[in-house]
Amino acid sequence: MGEESFGLRLRRLRRERGETQPELAKLLGLSRSAVSMYESGEREPKYELLTAIAAHYEVDLDYLLGRDRPESESEDPDLRMIARAGRKMTPEQRESLLRYARFMFPEAFEDDDA
Repeated sequence: MGEESFGLRLRRLRRERGETQPELAKLLGLSRSAVSMYESGEREPKYELLTAIAAHYEVDLDYLLGRDRPESESEDPDLRMIARAGRKMTPEQRESLLRYARFMFPEAFEDDDA
């Protein structure tokens, strides 16, 4: 997927989550028309609102602003769930999970041994 505007990306994230414009507006403390204007590109949000939207959809600001989704944030819902869980883990928990994954699936980590 190429570069995509903030408005288009916001609309897609909202629809993927099954939210309506009024629902998102209420959650963010906005009017429905403000959400509509953001999605259509008629209006640009301030930084504080961008960070709230990014947190709500569990994406980073780069992605929200139209840059390509990182590989770990692919369209695969299982990979998104794994990435989301990884962000919530402590460094010790991530290292433990990584050791387990390398043990259980060594072939998946063959390129990392170089």
